[in-house]
Amino acid sequence: MLYFLSLWKKFVSFNYVSILILSIFIVSFGTITIHILEPKTFPSLFEGLWWTMTTLTTVGYGDYFPKTVAGKCLGMFLFIFGVGIIGLLVSKTVDSFSKYHRLKLEGKIVYKEQNHFIYIGWSKKTRDAIEELFDSSPNAMIVLIENLATSPYEHPQIHFVQGDPSLEKTLINANIFGAKRVCIFADSSIEDSVLKDGKTLLIASAVESLSKTHQKPIHTIVEISKESHIVNFKHVNVDDFVLSYESVSRLIAKTTLHPGTSTIFRHFLNTKFDGSNIHVIEPLEEWQTYQDAYLQLFEKGASLLAINEQLNIPKLKNSPLNSTDRLYIYCEEDLLKKLTRKHN
Repeated sequence: MLYFLSLWKKFVSFNYVSILILSIFIVSFGTITIHILEPKTFPSLFEGLWWTMTTLTTVGYGDYFPKTVAGKCLGMFLFIFGVGIIGLLVSKTVDSFSKYHRLKLEGKIVYKEQNHFIYIGWSKKTRDAIEELFDSSPNAMIVLIENLATSPYEHPQIHFVQGDPSLEKTLINANIFGAKRVCIFADSSIEDSVLKDGKTLLIASAVESLSKTHQKPIHTIVEISKESHIVNFKHVNVDDFVLSYESVSRLIAKTTLHPGTSTIFRHFLNTKFDGSNIHVIEPLEEWQTYQDAYLQLFEKGASLLAINEQLNIPKLKNSPLNSTDRLYIYCEEDLLKKLTRKHN
């Protein structure tokens, strides 16, 4: 009895791969041996496999059973050793899934997929941005980076990475080189705008350092609290800036002077109004100038808002369009699909 107990303790101490290999060996041994011992009762390996599996899982349908002494001895062997090994395999499998879920919740699983969006920093603004992104792109995948103990937002399309976002290891764990965009949110827990933007600049510098080291471009979007700090971000090649407090203050001031201004911005930023949104497209081949693009988009039902960073399209109507230009248009999803399909 003590021998079997010590033997069982050794089995329990095996890792998952060893238990899996041992389980496969026992199933194969039972399948082949019962077929050899009783070829009439078990005419093929499939019948042997069926009986072995029902025996090891203690189901025991009784449609197949050994009739010889040797076959019954094999059955007793599977009862004593096989059932325990299979039970241990099931237990190890459940533990592995549980451990994986725990590690994922704690943000310790490396993300390996491609074409995702990385959001750095957690706050209510981050949650709102995630929900708005899912409204516009329901299939989007997001990797959230924050130095928290567990994921603040559980969602099947959100992968949490725990750690300091200014460290190279944390950014690589989020597969930063496979991401479409990297969005850095300002730390809402910091009141001082200098300190807040300073932290954002530190993270942006870490992203740019990785980009230079590995010679891979990374499109970075940052939220800053003061417009005067933008100049400090220029050397880290940040692509887009979003002003937090100053944008709100200016919008309120504009709405105070010109009522309805805020409604226009809500229309631009929210698809729930009329199903339209701001999209970025490449120019079609037949568009030679800004005017060509403006007029043809208007005829199709889309509004051309800007080309690159130029908003005054009428003033630049004769300017030539390049294939690398980015056209910002306001239109419905169906029209966007037609335009991109024609381009492709």
